[in-house]
Amino acid sequence: MHIAFYTNVSRNYYMAGRLALPEGVSCAAYYVQGEDEWSPAHMRISAAADAVLFLWMGTGLDRPFLQRASAYLLRARKCHAFLVENSGAERISHGMTDDDLMELRRYFRFDGEENVRGAMFYLAARFGGYTGEVPPPQEQPWHGVWHPDYRGNCADIAAYRAAHVDPARPTAGIVFYRSEWIMGDFTYHTALVRAFEAAGLNVIPVFTNTLANAELGSPPFAETLHRYFYRDGEPAVDVVVSCLKFSLHAAGTPIEELVRLGVPWLQAYTILAERVEWEDSLIGMNAMEVSISVSLPEFDGAIHAVPIAAKQRMEDGLSVYVALPERMELLARRAHRYAVLRRKENAEKKIAVIFHNYPPTNASIGSAAGLDSPESVVRLLRAMKEAGYRVEDIPETAQALMDEITAQATNDRRCLTDAQIQNACGRLPAADYRDYFETLPARVRERMCVDWGEPPGDVLVADDTFILPGIEKGNILITIQPPRGFGEDPGKLLHSPDAAPTHHYLAFYHWLRTVRRVDAVVHVGTHGSLEWLPGKNAGLSPSCYPDISIGDLPDIYPYWMTIVGEGIQAKRRGAACLISHLSPPMSLAGACDDIAELERALDEYGHFARTQPESADAAAELVREAARAAHLEDEVPEEEDFESYALRLHNYITDLKNLQIRTGLHVLGRMPPEEDRVDYVKSLVRMDNGDIPTLTRVLADGQGYDYDALLDAGGTLLPDGTTYGMALDRLEQLGTRLVAALMAQDFAPDAVDAVMETLREEECNAEMRAQLARVLSYICTDIVQNLRRTDEEITHTVTALSGAYIEPAPGGAPSSGGADLLPTGRNFFGIDPRTLPSPAAWELGKQLGDAVIEDYIREEGHYPEAVGIVLWAGSNMRSHGQCIAEFLYLMGIRPVWQQPSGRVRAIEVIPLAELGRPRIDVTGRISGLFRDTMPDGARWLDEAARMAGALDESHEENYIRKHMEEDTAELIAAGENEATAWEKASYRIFGDPPGAYGAGIGALLESKEWETLDDLAAVYTRFSGHAYSGGVCGNYEPEIFRRRMAGLAVTIKNEDNRETHMFSSDDFNAYHGGMIATVRALTGKAPRSYSGDSSDRRRTCVRTVQAEAKRIFRAEAMNPKFINGMKKHGYKGASDLASYLAHSYQWDATSAVMEDWMYEKYAEKYALDEDMREWMNEVNPWALHRIVETLLEAAHRGLWRAQEETLAQLRELYLSMEGELEERADG
Repeated sequence: MHIAFYTNVSRNYYMAGRLALPEGVSCAAYYVQGEDEWSPAHMRISAAADAVLFLWMGTGLDRPFLQRASAYLLRARKCHAFLVENSGAERISHGMTDDDLMELRRYFRFDGEENVRGAMFYLAARFGGYTGEVPPPQEQPWHGVWHPDYRGNCADIAAYRAAHVDPARPTAGIVFYRSEWIMGDFTYHTALVRAFEAAGLNVIPVFTNTLANAELGSPPFAETLHRYFYRDGEPAVDVVVSCLKFSLHAAGTPIEELVRLGVPWLQAYTILAERVEWEDSLIGMNAMEVSISVSLPEFDGAIHAVPIAAKQRMEDGLSVYVALPERMELLARRAHRYAVLRRKENAEKKIAVIFHNYPPTNASIGSAAGLDSPESVVRLLRAMKEAGYRVEDIPETAQALMDEITAQATNDRRCLTDAQIQNACGRLPAADYRDYFETLPARVRERMCVDWGEPPGDVLVADDTFILPGIEKGNILITIQPPRGFGEDPGKLLHSPDAAPTHHYLAFYHWLRTVRRVDAVVHVGTHGSLEWLPGKNAGLSPSCYPDISIGDLPDIYPYWMTIVGEGIQAKRRGAACLISHLSPPMSLAGACDDIAELERALDEYGHFARTQPESADAAAELVREAARAAHLEDEVPEEEDFESYALRLHNYITDLKNLQIRTGLHVLGRMPPEEDRVDYVKSLVRMDNGDIPTLTRVLADGQGYDYDALLDAGGTLLPDGTTYGMALDRLEQLGTRLVAALMAQDFAPDAVDAVMETLREEECNAEMRAQLARVLSYICTDIVQNLRRTDEEITHTVTALSGAYIEPAPGGAPSSGGADLLPTGRNFFGIDPRTLPSPAAWELGKQLGDAVIEDYIREEGHYPEAVGIVLWAGSNMRSHGQCIAEFLYLMGIRPVWQQPSGRVRAIEVIPLAELGRPRIDVTGRISGLFRDTMPDGARWLDEAARMAGALDESHEENYIRKHMEEDTAELIAAGENEATAWEKASYRIFGDPPGAYGAGIGALLESKEWETLDDLAAVYTRFSGHAYSGGVCGNYEPEIFRRRMAGLAVTIKNEDNRETHMFSSDDFNAYHGGMIATVRALTGKAPRSYSGDSSDRRRTCVRTVQAEAKRIFRAEAMNPKFINGMKKHGYKGASDLASYLAHSYQWDATSAVMEDWMYEKYAEKYALDEDMREWMNEVNPWALHRIVETLLEAAHRGLWRAQEETLAQLRELYLSMEGELEERADG
């Protein structure tokens, strides 16, 4: 009897390889790793075996190796079995009964060499004629306590505590796999225990099984928690470190068990690479490790720690784990800090509250997307004082706080005075920093000196001393994150996209830890720069700058729940515990200014056309004049047929009026205020929420309207002479009335019936009343109840500072069908990247791709041959991979999903006959975050390009192959060999160099150190021109990248929600605008560039970036709802208005999206309006200065042909502002 045994678990391979088996029974063990392929050699091995057994750690037949092995073995009708964790395969054996499979599972789940040996005996007896004794499966403890010095019963926790737990010290629990205990190799476990004890912690190390199985007798993981980490019903540990992989929750452990335990759950990694390989690696952890060790534990609310062990290959070829002592010591110190937070009196704790500051000027202190950060900090200080922290002199208002901060030293070197420097809150002598600098790894010191010179450098250094900003409020320090460095040396944007942070940056965090001796930090809002510093993507080493900066400090990070991807970055690279916060107030735009005038003119025309036809022509001319005044000639060109023209004007106005816009900023811990609450609640039911339908759609159905038709054809006349747009207005007003009526009764669930009774029959027919009642009930029982828990954003921030566990929840956009993501105040997570794209996202991607093709053909008359698409992690997390799907679909490739897990297991070609069009060449510019969080997605995209390029199809049918063959020929002519030329011609995925992030364009435009599009293209290429393909991991290929950019006919970036948009931050322009600028610079012609919109999954569409820019400008930027909403937020509102204009200008610099009249409007409303000017001068004069400076720069660069009078007023204002700011700085 011969058994072939395959496994990807090294310990099982090791045990199977050394079994003592009886005569006539043999076992050949094979260790499968990496990208091993099922080859003819394996077929011969299997053919010679009497039985083939696969023992696999994973989920289903999710690897090509397994899929091909299964197909071969089934065809050969070979006796075999796949024992796979959580198997999703329908058929995973042949020739074995269910009883056989269960018995084999018992052997292997009971684990240990004797059980592996018993399994071979069992197979020999069942299928090989062996007649000797077959040992039954030998049960072993499913969990127990272990310690290198403990010799007692592993189940006797009382005896263990008596021997190893000192009640005076904080206690850490450690959980590791039972299989490691069975193997008996405790090399890294021993080192970990010693490190924790050296850090002053008791340690309760526990081995455990995570998968409950009643048939096998395996208990749930919760039993481990209760037996070893509780005492007399109360938690007996202060922190837990998990060395486990995957998600406990997904394996059946209720999150409530971790909530009940209530202590921080730190995730440690045992990595698959050898130590030297990991240290030298640019990525840190491979795609599989990112999934099982990083992504999935986030579902449990884990706080990421560090790698604690790496593999070491032994002489016999097997690998064992060995300790990473420095990483273990850091983890032990961090665990100790978390434990201390639980035990230390709040009055004794020192906390640093850190404002972000980008760009690093006084105009932008507290930069945080969607958040009134100063008001949030004032509220946080009050809550901390109530919780017993020593907080002194809390400012009465957010404005008072910012006045106090800006009166001291800040990052804005233009405003620093000698007095501020001398009286700075923090001053770190360069000599102290040099001592610290010498403790850093040699490669870090060398890079720092190359980038910034010998310490201390020249950034915010005076008299050989670092200047560190902030104000002290008792034990609470309110301070400002240092500048990243590109603004201090813009030349690095072209030469060093992965430049180290400045000496000042490292000095700041060193000062917090060792001089200020803070117990924890709170980074305020979305987002800072620490998590974006150079280093590995995950599994950071002591040479990674985020790790150097944050060190062992607990990092509590209130973060906008919608910005999922960037939040995940803060978790993985900044070791942050996220505290999700709400989106800012939202409302429908309505009509304002010129658009309101145009709408009135159209209504008058309709009135005259019906009642006084002789006056209709005059009214029509007024409409044309109003449309010209509104500058609609591009969006709605005039035409002779006035009825058709009027219809299109109505349609455009309807779209603008129904665009969701922001009307202010969120304040941490505050439920949307009463004046915003009705609109906010309505924004959360503007899209379907699962099976809860859209409020306005239900109302439309209830009055016999087609909701989509109302939105798409607002100018269509109804029998009563009104338009679809007017009907839509009436429906929105009705929705507002209903929600307001609920609010008047405090959203009590039993108020729904009373509110429904106020509806007249014509307002909602009998058929739709039940549906409407469902929506209103959902508002009361779910949405508002969860909004009332918004105070948990503050309370959970404070409890996190007391070492509490913060419950996890998915992140996402609540207004895009994600109302069920509430409440906030949670440690949010993303998704399993192996599931991207999902089947639903595939359909969205197809719709977006078809819309781009259709519009391009309509405008250009032929298919686009080459498309560039920007792929961000966050939007693909929220949409479950719509951009990945669009990329694949344009190429004519589709995903193949594994069932029931929903994971993508392969991709396949869509036949041309089915596709119905040519395969379009697509180049992807992936963000650094996409590269890090979605490595499988990047691999599928690269594989798709190679797959499509290898098809035997004509150039007319396959533009990918066409361009690959053309590029290959040119590269060969330039001296490349054929294989290398084809390889480079196949590159379609480009991004930042490993360890770096961003596109460089925002920092370059802020620096003003550019002249032409060529300068922008050079920086974009330097950041973006790194190829990711097969074994190529970020090679810099500028010529290949330029070749790809020069061929683009189309560029695309998709948005999946209306809470953010292209003017929300400079990243949108940096990535997409940078791509457009590069194409313009290389070709002299702008590509057709699209913004895809899937915010309403039922109504995907695409618009050109120029059209989208004007749409946002008209609906939001110029809207009194938006402007007045921002004015409620004082300093931060002014700061965000200045950034809004800056982002508009930056888009114009790259993509020519602004027109002269738009700049004039900005000047009129944001700078020259007397009330606005007085308000800004009072709350944030630096923001007003930035606005005027931006407008003058636009005029100076020829982007804006300003009216002379406007220009003169701006120059006068600029000079007066310069003088006022100088006087302010001088006191």
